[in-house]
Amino acid sequence: MPIRLSGMASGLDTDAIIKELMSAQSLKKTNIEGNKKKLEWKKEKWEEMNTKLYALYTEKLSSLKLQGSFLTHKAASSDESKLTATAEGTANGTYTVEVETMANAQYMTGRQIKAKNLTLNSTLSEAGMGAGQTITVTRNGDSETAKTFEVDSESTVKDFVDFLKSAGLNANFTAEDGRFFVGSKTTGEANSFTLMSDFAGEDGLAALGLMNIDAETAKTSVPVDSADKIALVAASDARVKVNGAVITNSVNSIKANGLTFELKGVTSQPVSVTVTNDSEGIYNKVKEFVKSYNELMQEMYDKYNAKSARDYKMLTDEEKEEMSDKQIELWEDKIKDSLLRRDDTLNSLMSIFRGAMQKTVEVDGKTYSLSSFGIGTGAYTEHGLLHIDGDADDGLYASKDDKLKSAINADPELVAKVMSGVFSEFYKTLSDKMSASSISSALTFYNDKQIQSQITDYDKSIKSWETRLTDLEEKYYKQFSSMESAMAKLQSQQSQLAGLLGMS
Repeated sequence: MPIRLSGMASGLDTDAIIKELMSAQSLKKTNIEGNKKKLEWKKEKWEEMNTKLYALYTEKLSSLKLQGSFLTHKAASSDESKLTATAEGTANGTYTVEVETMANAQYMTGRQIKAKNLTLNSTLSEAGMGAGQTITVTRNGDSETAKTFEVDSESTVKDFVDFLKSAGLNANFTAEDGRFFVGSKTTGEANSFTLMSDFAGEDGLAALGLMNIDAETAKTSVPVDSADKIALVAASDARVKVNGAVITNSVNSIKANGLTFELKGVTSQPVSVTVTNDSEGIYNKVKEFVKSYNELMQEMYDKYNAKSARDYKMLTDEEKEEMSDKQIELWEDKIKDSLLRRDDTLNSLMSIFRGAMQKTVEVDGKTYSLSSFGIGTGAYTEHGLLHIDGDADDGLYASKDDKLKSAINADPELVAKVMSGVFSEFYKTLSDKMSASSISSALTFYNDKQIQSQITDYDKSIKSWETRLTDLEEKYYKQFSSMESAMAKLQSQQSQLAGLLGMS
C-alpha cells in the first residue's frame, strides 16, 4: 500500500473525496456480493429441505413400497425368562420350543494364589514358575493358530496376560483376588482352546493357579467349590428343539421357519411361541408415514407462502457496524425465511406429494386408494395434510370409524397390495425427480448445479469489479496528484513573480 501525501497544495482532503467517489462505484460490487450471499443462503435452505425429502424417500418409502412390510407378524413367548422370539413375514402358527443347552464360551477361573502377593509387574519366577518352559495356546483345534510363550527369569505376570490376549483369548489377572481368568472370546464348541506347558509339575502352570488343558480336557466342565480349586467350563453350542426338530448354533440365537429365538436359559418344560398378524405394527407404520408426510408438506407450504422480505435489503458492512449482533441476526433471518417464497421447484414438489396420495390401485378387478381405508385430506385450509379416520391422536378424526385398523384385521394382504402400490408409485415419482440433469445432481430435488454455477458467476463478477475498482482508485489518485503538482507549480511561479515585483 503506497503512502500518499495529498492535498498539500490545494488544501483539499483528497482521501475523503476519493473515498466518496469510490463508495458510489463500489455499490455495484456490494450489490453483487449481497446477491451472492443471498443465493448461498438459498442453497443452504434447499440442502436442508433436500435432506428431509431424501430421508422420507429412503427411510419410509423404500420400505413401504414392499408388500412384505405390511405382512408383518409378532411372536409371543409363554416364558420370556427362557426365550424371546421375533417373527418375519413367513412365520405363522404356534411353535413348541425346548432349550436343551445354552451356547457357552470356554473359560478357566484360576485357583487363588493371593498369599504370593503378585502384581502385574511381578515376575513369574516370584510365583514359583520355572524359567525355560514353553507355554502354547491353540484355538478351535487348529494347530495353525498355535502361539507360544517362552518363560525366562524376567517374564512378568503382565507379559503372560499380554501373550494370552495376543493368542486370541480373553485374559485378566486381579492382584486383589490373586487369581487369573482365561477364556474364549466367543461362544460355541468350535471356539474352544487348549493351554499347555511343557513343565507338568508345580513349577508349570500350576504355579499360577492354572492347569494344562488339552483337547480332551477342554471338553470337560469342572465347577469350583472353593477358592483353592480351579473352575473350568467347557465350550458348548446352543441346542434347541423346535416342534421336535433339533437345531444347534454356536451362539444363543436360533433361526427357524421365519422365527428368531433369543435364548435366555435351559427350559424344564416346553415353551409355547405363538405367531399372529402384527396389525398394530402395520397400523403404526402407516401412521408414522402420515406424520412424516404432513411435517414435510407443512414445511414446504410455509416456505412457499412465507412473507415477502422485499423491504429487507442485504446489509452492507457499514450498516452492520451500526447494529447489534442480535439486530443483524433478526434482519438476516427475515431474508432467509423468504428465500423459497414462490419457488417453482417447491411448488412442483407439493403437487407431486398431493398427487401421489390420490393414486388408485387395482386389486382383483376392484379399484382402491388410501381413502378406501379412511386416509385422506382434511379441510381446504390445510392444503393437503393427511388424516387417518379413527386416529386416537388426531382430535378432529378420533371419533370416526377406524377403517384402516378394520381392513388390516380383516384382510392384511389387500391392505399390503394397495399400500405398496400407492407407495411404489410415489417412490418412483420421487426417484425420477431426483434424476441427474444438466442443472441438478443425482439424488437431488433442486437445481443445485444451476445455483452453484450462478454462485461461480458472482465470484467472477466480484473479482472483476475488485480489479476495476483498484484501477479506478489509482486513476483518481493520479488525477488529484497531477492537480496538486500543477497547483504547486503555479504557487511557486506566483511567489517568484511577487518577489520580482517586490510584493511580500
